[in-house]
Amino acid sequence: MTRNARWIEPVLILVILCLGLLVRLEDIRDWEANPDRALYQGEPLLTTFDGYYYLRLSRDLAENNYKPIDETRAVPDCPPRPMPPPLLSWIGNAVHSLSSVSFNWIGAVTPALLGILLFFPVYGIGRFYGGSFMGLSSGLFAIMSFYYVYRSCLGWFDTDCMNVTFAMMAVYLAMKFGETADRRRYLWFAGAIVNYLLFLWWWDQTPQVTTAVALLPLAASIVFFYRPGRREAMIFLGVLCAGAVAVMVLKGMKLPIRTMEGILSSYKYISKQVQGDFPNIGVTISEQVVPSVSEIAAKTTDNIGTFLLSIAGLLFLFWRFRTRGIYIAVPAILACLSFFFAKRFMIFLAPTLALGAGFLISEIWRMKARFRVCTVAAPLIALIFVIPSFQKGMLKTFWPKEPPFLIQGMVDASEKTPADSVIWAWWDHGYPMIYWARRATVNDGQVHAGERSVFNGIPFTTDNYRLSANMMQFFVERGINNGTHKVYKACGGDVKKGFALIKEVLAAGPEKARDIITKASLEPQGDIKTTEDWLRFFFPGSSRPVFLFLDWRLTITSYWWYWLGSWNPVTHDGIHPNYVALYGVTMKGDQITGVSGDRFPMKASRREGIMLFRGKQLPLNRLVMRLPNKVSIRNYHREGGLNLEIVPSAGFGAVMDGNMAESVFNKLFVRHNPGHYFEPVSLHSPSYQIWKVKADSYTGPGV
Repeated sequence: MTRNARWIEPVLILVILCLGLLVRLEDIRDWEANPDRALYQGEPLLTTFDGYYYLRLSRDLAENNYKPIDETRAVPDCPPRPMPPPLLSWIGNAVHSLSSVSFNWIGAVTPALLGILLFFPVYGIGRFYGGSFMGLSSGLFAIMSFYYVYRSCLGWFDTDCMNVTFAMMAVYLAMKFGETADRRRYLWFAGAIVNYLLFLWWWDQTPQVTTAVALLPLAASIVFFYRPGRREAMIFLGVLCAGAVAVMVLKGMKLPIRTMEGILSSYKYISKQVQGDFPNIGVTISEQVVPSVSEIAAKTTDNIGTFLLSIAGLLFLFWRFRTRGIYIAVPAILACLSFFFAKRFMIFLAPTLALGAGFLISEIWRMKARFRVCTVAAPLIALIFVIPSFQKGMLKTFWPKEPPFLIQGMVDASEKTPADSVIWAWWDHGYPMIYWARRATVNDGQVHAGERSVFNGIPFTTDNYRLSANMMQFFVERGINNGTHKVYKACGGDVKKGFALIKEVLAAGPEKARDIITKASLEPQGDIKTTEDWLRFFFPGSSRPVFLFLDWRLTITSYWWYWLGSWNPVTHDGIHPNYVALYGVTMKGDQITGVSGDRFPMKASRREGIMLFRGKQLPLNRLVMRLPNKVSIRNYHREGGLNLEIVPSAGFGAVMDGNMAESVFNKLFVRHNPGHYFEPVSLHSPSYQIWKVKADSYTGPGV
C-alpha cells in the first residue's frame, strides 16, 4: 500500500463521523427558527422526558446536592439515588465544570457527540468479517440508521446514545479475545471486563440486562474459541472462578437468582404481561408498542428493499462464518425483539442490519479483481443504501417533548408554590418538573409501576372533587409502602378490597368514613388499631403543600391516563375515553368553529346542537361554555351524544364523552370550576394550570 493510500481509510472515517454528527446536530437550525417550539429563554430543550433525570443529577453534582435519598422523587417513598452517580450525569457535570457551558446545552449536544461512537465497534467487527470496505460501510450504515439517529440526536440526553455502542464493543472485544492466539488475548479480555463495568455504570437502571448483554459474547468466546494450552487454561479458568466467587461474596450468594429475577421482570415489562391486580404500564408507552414490519423498514433502512437485502446479507454472513457468527448473536437477538415486543429495540437493528448490508456489499467489492466494474459498483451501492437515510435524517426535525410553554408552567410552579411543595402531575412530567420547577413529584419515568400510575390517575379521572383532593393528600403523606399496602394488609391481603376501600373512604370524607371503616373490620397495623387511628391515617392533614398541575399534554394522552385512573382490579380494565381538543375556537352568533390538533375543522350550531366534525354530522348531548363570569350549560337531552365544551376567551375547547366531561380534570381545565377542594393559582388555558389542593384532615378526639 502506498503512503497516499494509507491516508484514504482515516480520511474516510473522519468524513463518516462528520456526516453522522451533521445529521444529528442540523436540527438546531429549525429550533432557532422556531424558538416557540424548541427553546426556552434562548436555550435548547430536551427531546426525551428521561433526559431531565440525568441532567438534573448532573446539576445536583455541580451544586453539591447529591444526597443518598432523592427526596423529590416518588414522594413519600423516595428512592435512593444511584451510587456512584450515573456515568451520563457524571459526564454532564464534568463538561460543565471544565467549560462552564450551561446544562441545557450540554444536554442537547452530548448525545449527538456520543452517538457517533457506535461507528468504531461496528467498523472493527466489519473488518473482521469482510475487511476494511465492510468495516467502513457497516460503520456508516449503523450511525445513519434513522431510528438510531432519532435516539441519539440533538437533545436526547439518555442512555440510548451509548447502549448500542457498549453492546457492540462487548462483541468486538470478545471477538478479539477469541481470535487472538497468544497471550495478548488477555488484554482483550481485560478490555471486555472494563467495557462491562463501564456499561454497568452507564446503564445503571438495568444491571441484570447489562450483565447478560455484555458478558454473553465473552462467555461464548470462551466456550467456542478459547483453546490455550492446558496449564494456561487452568490458570485462566481458576482466576475466572475465583473472581466469580469474590463477586458473589461481595454481592451475596443469591446474585445469580437476583439476576435471573431482574431479567424476568424486564421480560414481563416489555411483553406487557399484567402483573398482579394492576396494569402493566408498558402498554401505555409509545416506545413499547410493537411496530409493523413496514415501520421497522422505514425507520432503519428507509425502504423495504434495502431492509430485505440487509437481512439477506446478515443471513449470508451467518451461513458463511458458521460458528463465528455467534459473536453477533446477542445484538441480533436484541434486534429481533423489536418485531415481537417493542420498537425501542430497533436501535439494535442499526448495527445488525448495517453488518448485513456491509457484508453483502463487501462481497461485491471482493470481486473487483475479476470484474473491474465492482470497483465502482460496490461504493455506488453503498451510497444508494445510505443516501435515503441521510436525507431522511436531514429533512426530519425532532422537536422537544416538552414545548417551551409547558416549561414556562413548571417555572411558574417554582415561583408560585412553597419550596417544600409536591406537584401532582402526570408521570411523564415527573423528571422535567423536578428539573425546571425544583419541586417534588409522586411519579416519573422510572417508578411508574402500574399501581402508582393508577393512583396517579385517579385525581384526574374521578368526578368527585373530594376524592380527588383527598387522594392526592393521602398519597403524598402515606404513599405505597406505608400507605396503600398497609390498607391491603389490613384487609387480609385482599388488594381488590383494599383498593375499593381506599377510594370509598377518601370520597366519603372524615365524617362519613367512620362507619365505613368500622364496618370494614380492618386488622390492626402497628400503632393503627382503632377507627380513630384509621381516620387519622386516611386524612392525615397537610404536612407539605400539594398542587395539581394540569396541562395541554393531558389533552393528547387522555386515552391512557383516563384508562389507568379508571382502572378496576376486578375486571382488569379501565375506560378509554373519547376526547379531542380544539384550538382557535370562536363563537359568532349561532356558530361555533374550531380546529383539532390534527387539523380537522369543527363547526357546531348552538341552536340545533349539531356538530360537523371529521366528515360526520354528530348530535350533541350538551354544550358547556366557560364565560367570563359563569359557566353556561345547554342540554339537548340526546342520550349517547357527545359533549362540546369551550372557553371562547382562550380559543380552546374539546369534544368528549360523558365520562370525561364529568372528570375533575375537565371541570377544572375547561370549566375552571374549583368546587370546595381546589383553589386557582395560575390559569393559562390551554397551556397549563396550577391549582392548590385543599384536602380534608382529621384530628379527632384527644389530638
